[in-house]
Amino acid sequence: MSGLWLHIRNSPIRWAFPVLVVLDVAVLFLRNRYWIGDWPETGAAAQVPAYLLGTVGAGAAAWAASASTRQGVEEQLRAARVHPARVEAYRIAATLFVLLVPYLIGQAVAFAVTARTFPPGLHLWLGYVALGLFAILLAVALGWACGRLLGPVFSAFTAALGFLFLTVGLGRFEFIVVSGRPEVAVDPMPMALRLGLVVALLLIMLWLPGSGAPRQRRRSVAALLPVALSLLLVMGATAAVADREPPGDDAICLDGSMRLCIWPEHEKYLPQLREINARIDELPDSFIRPPLIIEAGLHKKQFIVINGKEYLNYADDPPFFYVLEGSPWSYAGDIGSAITSKTFGFQDLRACDWMKIIEPDQARLAAISKWMETYLVGGGRPDYHTSASQESQQAWAKGRAVAADPSRANQFRWAEGEVSDLRGRYCQPRN
Repeated sequence: MSGLWLHIRNSPIRWAFPVLVVLDVAVLFLRNRYWIGDWPETGAAAQVPAYLLGTVGAGAAAWAASASTRQGVEEQLRAARVHPARVEAYRIAATLFVLLVPYLIGQAVAFAVTARTFPPGLHLWLGYVALGLFAILLAVALGWACGRLLGPVFSAFTAALGFLFLTVGLGRFEFIVVSGRPEVAVDPMPMALRLGLVVALLLIMLWLPGSGAPRQRRRSVAALLPVALSLLLVMGATAAVADREPPGDDAICLDGSMRLCIWPEHEKYLPQLREINARIDELPDSFIRPPLIIEAGLHKKQFIVINGKEYLNYADDPPFFYVLEGSPWSYAGDIGSAITSKTFGFQDLRACDWMKIIEPDQARLAAISKWMETYLVGGGRPDYHTSASQESQQAWAKGRAVAADPSRANQFRWAEGEVSDLRGRYCQPRN
């Protein structure tokens, strides 16, 4: 332990330790704060800084790994009484310590903030902690390999840039996760395989010679390549983040004129959803509510086979909504769309023919849609931006202007008139 502490005290990256801690915590709180009170979102938000730390760590690891070559002490280290692999282990461990401690401090801060309410789903937070840990270990392994094999010239820059490109290139393999939605979770088996292989890579680094020993370097690279290729294969063939099993009876449901169900991990949104459900109850009878609207992932996915290919079957599933970055506009928009779709019979091809709709009536439908969204939220301006056409935005502005009317009766009178007129144009009378 004294040897490790000696290497930590002499590591040049130790001076960056306070900066890395501040960087980690700053990214955690300045990026967004909707993760507070939600374990999977807490874990995902706190592992995002791992990629910034990894970029710094890859360069720092390369610089530390090339130190013996840069200082010309390779021969002295090989002739020393202490085995070179032991010295190398101390150096790698010192670099990992300076990178992992800021990351773990950030995770501890995130844990403490969410633990005040202690919602369900703590085990989901642990999975994201492991995901960030893997990113830092991989960055150090990449940096150390660059430092030992490429020598001191440009190795730190090459390693940092390489990890940055690796982060971008492997994004589709869940290498980067920025949101911990409750319908997905870190899969333990692929995560354990990735961690095991990256630890094996770091262990091989202990016997990796410097750039001044080309013959030994070829033998070490021959041992390094199978593990590195196995790691890439595992990352390409498996998903670190996978769909979860639906919670069944553990789902939280709100009853009213329709039933609204969410994941137990999202219990923090119950007050806002109760308000939305109350507003749905107040809607005029001309608006038809689906009997059930669920949060995405609460029903197990069903597939149908068409011409030998599998497709998701949405026909028998209830409409669903997402809670995106804690925005009430996200779930109010989805819930409102489900109600307007049912009201206008968009899926009922026998009763309605919306293929014949003319452009002015399309604008009226868009206005009703945005009125419904704004009404369900409770008014105000949207917290999202859109690149929709000018015509669509004008129609949306009209619907939001109606929702700004302080008279609920005036709003409902306008909405009922639009529904009655548009259904009369394109749908058969209801029985």
